[in-house]
Amino acid sequence: MTNTARELLTKGVMLLLQQQPFYASLILPMDITESTLTNTAATDGKDIIYNAAFIETLNIRQVAGVLVHELLHIANFHHTRRGSRDPEKWNIACDYAINPIIFEADMILPQGVLFREEFKSMTAEKIYDKLPNNCSFSKLRVVNIGQVKDAPGKEGPQGAEESRVQQALSQAMLAARLRGAVSESIERLVSRALEPYIDWRSILAQFVTEIARDDYTWRKPSPRYIYRRLYLPPLESLRTGGIILIVDTSGSIEGDLLDQFASEIKSIADTFDIALKVIYVDAKVNDVQDFDMGEDIQLKPKGGGGTDFRPGFDYIDLHDLHPRAVVYFTDGECSRFAPPPDYPVLWAQFGAADFTPPYGEVVHVTKYL
Repeated sequence: MTNTARELLTKGVMLLLQQQPFYASLILPMDITESTLTNTAATDGKDIIYNAAFIETLNIRQVAGVLVHELLHIANFHHTRRGSRDPEKWNIACDYAINPIIFEADMILPQGVLFREEFKSMTAEKIYDKLPNNCSFSKLRVVNIGQVKDAPGKEGPQGAEESRVQQALSQAMLAARLRGAVSESIERLVSRALEPYIDWRSILAQFVTEIARDDYTWRKPSPRYIYRRLYLPPLESLRTGGIILIVDTSGSIEGDLLDQFASEIKSIADTFDIALKVIYVDAKVNDVQDFDMGEDIQLKPKGGGGTDFRPGFDYIDLHDLHPRAVVYFTDGECSRFAPPPDYPVLWAQFGAADFTPPYGEVVHVTKYL
């Protein structure tokens, strides 16, 4: 006699209770509901829906794997982090990010799921940037076993939605520790998710917008700014001055986080039609890269020594660059500062150092899978 979908799901949850107490604790409070709105399974961060015909093609271990797949979308805030990215391509990037975690936990998934060795340990954002624009499940000839939907009315893992998921993760971690069953991958997942989250992307965009507030000109109307016969002025001063990104390339720099940050910088540079200069600095200036408007950004950091905040600003003065703004990407583990410049500075800090610079604004940059 063939098991029904409900029976298979019940047995899948029981298997998690026996072998994966962390994930079992996450799924027990959730509603798992049959729906024809998905061909396989899906989540919006609060509930899981499933297609009964799909579930009935799986064995119990595969069902447990599909449930964990949905839970990892939630635990990594994939339902809140998409922003303006293409939904299907974002879903693919998220699947590439979480499926290796499932396999590392000795769980299984249905045949034909997304997996690429080179994407292991990458953030979903970084994977997304590496995928072709026309990427789709049908073109990849793989099954979308778990559609990640946007959280209703939410943008960014913040506010009540963030708190709800964080609380669930804390409780699940406690339950797993009581059973003595906490893997390194779960420890990493929860520690990242429980970090205080600041929507640094929004702050970065707001920073650029603020410095551009009074910098409109009618001298060079551009078709990019034409809307229904109304000519909107381009940001002339941003075009002429540009943004300089100074990258701390001391030994503690994290490559995947830097790529994620550069992706956001590129998005803003494209939006405002501006060029971008990148200066790599540890205790000295090691290299400089220039990117034209619309050019793909491929960062090539050089360094690895100690940290000194002065050389980057000295380079700007020496070459009379006159930027509209500087964004300094750093771990903050330095106390040597240049004198306050006459342009705005945003310090984008990663890591846990106590960092209070004598000028500029500070935003703490975090990463997710």
